[in-house]
Amino acid sequence: MIPSRAALVLALAASFGGVKPLIAAPGDSTATLYALITPPAGLQVGCQPPCLCPLVSTPTYGSFTLVPAGSDPLYTYYTVDRFIASFNNGPGAVAITGSGTYRVGGEVALLQQLTLDLSIQGQPLEHFDSGLQPFRVPFPRIDISCAVHGFYCLDSVLVVVAAPVNPAGTGNPPAAAAGLLAVQPNPFRGRTTIEFTLARAATVDLAILDLAGRRVRTLAAGSFASAGPQGLAWDGLGDDGRTAAAGVYWVELRWPGGTDRRRFVKLD
Repeated sequence: MIPSRAALVLALAASFGGVKPLIAAPGDSTATLYALITPPAGLQVGCQPPCLCPLVSTPTYGSFTLVPAGSDPLYTYYTVDRFIASFNNGPGAVAITGSGTYRVGGEVALLQQLTLDLSIQGQPLEHFDSGLQPFRVPFPRIDISCAVHGFYCLDSVLVVVAAPVNPAGTGNPPAAAAGLLAVQPNPFRGRTTIEFTLARAATVDLAILDLAGRRVRTLAAGSFASAGPQGLAWDGLGDDGRTAAAGVYWVELRWPGGTDRRRFVKLD
């Protein structure tokens, strides 16, 4: 915990007015520069439920960069770099600095998680963690809260509400050179689309498998596909013409030189 944190926040809160956001300098060309949206972005210090002590909420102004850091079948990962926020409008009055990680994805529902290691007013680093949370706004906008002690009783909570400075920037998950991109919708009823991309035109095999690896439906077998993103629909039927049971399935894509799999969920 930061010593006398509530007193610090109260003192700084009195100095607002005409605050300008601190903008981190863009670095890596693949990074997306984000600016905090204030309000509601801010730092909350005090009691979370079930405790009843006062909760002090202070607006924060600032920025950070989001840098693609890879992906797996479930999540796309980013590095949060140069997180810089200010409590007041004094020149160079940076109150919160640090870095962290952000991930988006999930097996059943679209989820997000933000972790930040931050120093407040030069104090030792504290670890803020949102845990996995559902999306509140469409990505690439971000709206998520992180806590030091799991949002319980006396805690420090950072509310991160931010948007890309350049809406046409690289805030979307990076496109893969080749492989599966998404199953949309997921979970689904009735019909879903398997999205994939290829670096160059090639023949592909695309199949739906059960969790045991048994083939349920062949969507493509040695079929020609052009380069770039594209998709094939699955109507929920098996190769035998019967409706596949509700449950978790794999979609498997094979192309010359590669294979990719992704899990998704079919509902009744």
